[in-house]
Amino acid sequence: MVQENTTPEGKILINDSEIPPELKVDILEVVVSHYIENADSFDITVNMLNSENQQLKWIDSDYFNPGNTVEILLGYVDNFQTMIKGEITALQPQYFNDQAARLNVQGFDKLHRLRRGKKTRSFHEMKDSQIAEQIAGDMELTPVVEDTEIVHDYILQNNLSDIDFLLERARRIRYEVLVQDQTLIFRKAANHLGKTVTLEYMTDLKYFYPRLSTVQQISKVQVRGWNPGTKESILGVGEAGSETTRMEGSEIGPAIAESAFGERTASVTNIPVDSQAEADQIAKALFNDISIELISGEGEAVGNMDIRAGSTLELKGLGEKFSGTYYIKKSEHRLNPQIGYITKFCAIRNAS
Repeated sequence: MVQENTTPEGKILINDSEIPPELKVDILEVVVSHYIENADSFDITVNMLNSENQQLKWIDSDYFNPGNTVEILLGYVDNFQTMIKGEITALQPQYFNDQAARLNVQGFDKLHRLRRGKKTRSFHEMKDSQIAEQIAGDMELTPVVEDTEIVHDYILQNNLSDIDFLLERARRIRYEVLVQDQTLIFRKAANHLGKTVTLEYMTDLKYFYPRLSTVQQISKVQVRGWNPGTKESILGVGEAGSETTRMEGSEIGPAIAESAFGERTASVTNIPVDSQAEADQIAKALFNDISIELISGEGEAVGNMDIRAGSTLELKGLGEKFSGTYYIKKSEHRLNPQIGYITKFCAIRNAS
């Protein structure tokens, strides 16, 4: 557990070299945001006013040229972790008459490169995981992919950027797309993995605002399709037992909703499927997607480098319904002299 009286620190490397002391003292704030469906981002706020001569500084510095690589490390004393390796994509100065001018240096990890330009092309006799490998190779990234098992006869990328196309394929089967430095990760949604952090109410968990809602919970998902080869209908089903985990809860959302309001089934006919295996895969993915939204909440903790989107954390001291494991959808790490180091997060859970 991180102690609040431990002094937090940050390091910034630009083009693989640590920034000089005279620039470091002008860093007013560092924010790093992690997402499970978008590129991770950073926002560095820099003082631009030279107090000695009231002239601007840093605004034309080569340190902040678009395309420069930025690595941000956060931590305590000698314990640092790299929070992002990205590239500068935007500069946003703020000029004031009554206070010092500031410059916001903004950028993303290399996932943003996959959004540049749109393509139309087809893939034949390939798995989604093989498509992810090919796209990673096109971007000179190292692919780390989980096998999606099903071979598709034909898939069209129709006037989409590589990332939008890959995210579209990932969502169908509840996979995630991440970029870490030079690596593209294409994997199953990881809410089934063990906790990486434990936070407790009234200690290192500053606040948490959860909401349990059964409105969207359903007992069963049916995906219907047609096999053109066998001329037979296809029915894929996702239901209780299809969940990848119960996240330390007693009951998953669909069971809670069914007990309170009766059985409810959703039929999906607008997703093209060509085989029984594909229908089953998509139905189970949709069932898990719906279930995971049973509880959603926003929280804030003492700055903790291990709280990251795509990982799980345990929350304690919240009562039986809301204590347990949560999956982090978004995390934000903020370091500045006024507030110190805090971490905010959005998290979801499929059981209570």
